[in-house]
Amino acid sequence: MSAAVVLTAAACATPPEPDFGEALAKVPAAATVHGVDLPLDRTLLTPVEELEVIKARNTLMERCLAAHGLTFTFPAVDPVRDAAKPRRYGLVDAREAAEFGYRDPAVFTRRSPAPTQRPPSDVVAMITGRGGPSGGCAGEADRTLAPDAKPGQEPVSFGLSGRSLEVARTTPPVTAAAAKWSRCMAAAGFAYADPDAAITDPAFRAGRASAHEIAVATQDVRCKERAEWVGTWVGVERAVQDVLIRQHADDLTREREHKERQLAAARTTNG
Repeated sequence: MSAAVVLTAAACATPPEPDFGEALAKVPAAATVHGVDLPLDRTLLTPVEELEVIKARNTLMERCLAAHGLTFTFPAVDPVRDAAKPRRYGLVDAREAAEFGYRDPAVFTRRSPAPTQRPPSDVVAMITGRGGPSGGCAGEADRTLAPDAKPGQEPVSFGLSGRSLEVARTTPPVTAAAAKWSRCMAAAGFAYADPDAAITDPAFRAGRASAHEIAVATQDVRCKERAEWVGTWVGVERAVQDVLIRQHADDLTREREHKERQLAAARTTNG
């Protein structure tokens, strides 16, 4: 086997599965866990920050088009107004539950978007690279925002964040909290095995929330508090993420720098 083949195989090798046992043994009691911040938040774009980057990219493409004698305006983006509210641990806001059930409040409170203007063919060609700068106006905007021309969510951090959520889901503290939540719901007359089963109930999909859905959602939040659902999950997930961060330290250092650079460029563009 040649040295090149050996090096390629080594580079593509999957990192060994981390051992979470020691970290999980040190998870603090849920009552002592404060906040919902997680270690990987330092390298991930928040929903607001993601929209800041999108807004800047649109602005840069509009400027590029104008420089080539073309005019097009992308739909307006207000990062603070338009950002989705994360529900990493399900519905936990009692006020939202009482008013909207499991529905996304933004669907009912966000102003109606302006009709989307279809870009003419010459604008599409300039954006996509069939004219103008290398990679088109989209490529020029991407290079302005990020040195590698890849603005947006950081892929390693995003993948590890999803993984930590799934690992935490099956740990004894979280499954025990889910069982406690289920017993609390059953005592109120609602039979669900865990919080996911409630929020994904097919009866709660279309239109505005019914009185029954609001009753379930309100009890859901109440039972999460009694079961210390969020504190339990956050404590476990912080321990899991600490292990993953140590295993991927170099990648995450690069992504933190990449995040900071693209945000700085986006904020300069957005003013």
